[in-house]
Formats: sequence, structure tokens, C-alpha cells
Amino acid sequence: MKIENIEKIISKVSKSPKKWELDELVYFDRDTNPDTLLKFFNRIRELKSIKTLSPEEKIELKYLTELLSDMDEKECLSLLNASEEESKTAFIENLARTSAIEMLTSGRIGFDSMNTACKLSPNDFILCAKRTQDLLTAIQGLVIKGETLSKDIAGA
Repeated sequence: MKIENIEKIISKVSKSPKKWELDELVYFDRDTNPDTLLKFFNRIRELKSIKTLSPEEKIELKYLTELLSDMDEKECLSLLNASEEESKTAFIENLARTSAIEMLTSGRIGFDSMNTACKLSPNDFILCAKRTQDLLTAIQGLVIKGETLSKDIAGA
């Protein structure tokens, strides 16, 4: 390739996020996390308010609208108006998932996760630790059985 072709190639690159990225990375927990759900709604509202969208913004709005069509209005309202107990349960579940991933990838729970867990009440700390252990046991069981999610995953 010639250096003169770089500008031509760069100009053809789409800068809009992929639908998969929006669904699985940016707004992945919009059905369980009220903060993410609000960010999701606010981004749609922000894009809808722009008079002249760029091509990338048009694609993003299209993808977000498609993701929105899969959501249930009553479930969204319920999540946004969650009770104290529901919010606590979701927080503990997210912390347990993060802790399990940290254990699997680095062999220890990260400082921030441990710092957060130590601020929980004794009962909530135990609940979080048990849930973390349950997740680790389930994942290790899959590894021992030799099960994989896909042949496209490294090491599968």
C-alpha cells in the first residue's frame, strides 16, 4: 500500500458504534441498572433533539431505536422506580459478578471491589461473597467439563 492511500482509507471508515457495541458494551445492563437505562433514554432523546444528524448519529439512533423496541415499558418503569431491596440486590449481584471476573482473570479481587464490599453490612457482605463463590463455582464447572461458548473464542 502507498502512503497516499491512507487518507482515502481513513475517509471511508465508519465512526458510528456498532449495534453489538451499544447492546453488549455501552448499554449492556440497561435492563437491570436504572442509571444505565436513564443514560440509554437520554442518549436517544439527545439524538432525537438534534436537527441535523451526522450519518454516524443517524446510524446510532437507528440502532438505539431497534434496541428500544425490544424493551417493555412496564419493566422500564419498574426498574426506574425500584424498591430499596431491589436496588440493593442488583448492586450486590453486579459487585459479585465483577469480583468473580477479577478472581478468574487475576486470581484476586481488585482493591476497588474489595473496598466497596467492605462497606456493605455484614449480612450483605456475606451475601455478596456467597454469590461471588456461586459464580466462580459455576464457571469452573464449565471449564472442568470442557464446555465452551463458541469455537470462535480463544482457547476453545
